[in-house]
Amino acid sequence: MQPHHHNNTFGYYRNPIKNKVDGSACGVSIFDSAIEQIRKADIQWARLDWEYESGERAIHVDSRALKKGKDGRMGMSKLNKRLYRGLELEDGKDKELLKEYSPEMRDEAFRRGLEKYFRNIEFAVGLSYGDLSDVQYVEKTATEIKVAKVRKYNRVTAIQNNLRQCLEDFVAGLAFYNQLYTSGYEFTCEFNDSILTDEETERQQDRQDVSMGVMSHAEYRSKWYGETLEEAEKNLPEQNKIME
Repeated sequence: MQPHHHNNTFGYYRNPIKNKVDGSACGVSIFDSAIEQIRKADIQWARLDWEYESGERAIHVDSRALKKGKDGRMGMSKLNKRLYRGLELEDGKDKELLKEYSPEMRDEAFRRGLEKYFRNIEFAVGLSYGDLSDVQYVEKTATEIKVAKVRKYNRVTAIQNNLRQCLEDFVAGLAFYNQLYTSGYEFTCEFNDSILTDEETERQQDRQDVSMGVMSHAEYRSKWYGETLEEAEKNLPEQNKIME
């Protein structure tokens, strides 16, 4: 980056999201547009949590079967306190001493609802399916998955552009305050975009390109090891240098 005229001698970052809170130029949180969905997901999680807690197997015990311990509390010796609960049980004409309580769990229904809220959050904040939700839970077509990845890619790219501008201004500010503004300094900022294509898949493709001869070993090393081409050339094993 060559120095250019800046309005300020500092860098500031704001998320690439329209401020609907107060309409000012100040940035807003990345999850601002999903606050209501996050609240619903939190409530739904509490429902799921309660379903597990309330659905624990219990055996309701007639008070006649309970013995008073030294501390004065009623209980059954050598038995799990969570499993037995005191209760006066009436079953038809006869009283029972023990009665099992084992309700049917409805966790699947609650989990489906929770996954729906997760996907709504992902859609609102620009994430792709599976970042919060379980990708196995709902079948999505290849097209839907790609669209979701593009949505995330666009959001991340916009964030990166804002961050790059922020860093450019910040570096210009540093140069200005250190009397280096006209020194011809350079600033390089690159981001690794591996959202649309899986990094390992891309790396494998590059390996194939190297073996085909359409990508040099130095180019491969420069890309995946974060080196300049000159550094990559120097760091290549001897046999590769001879081949090339």
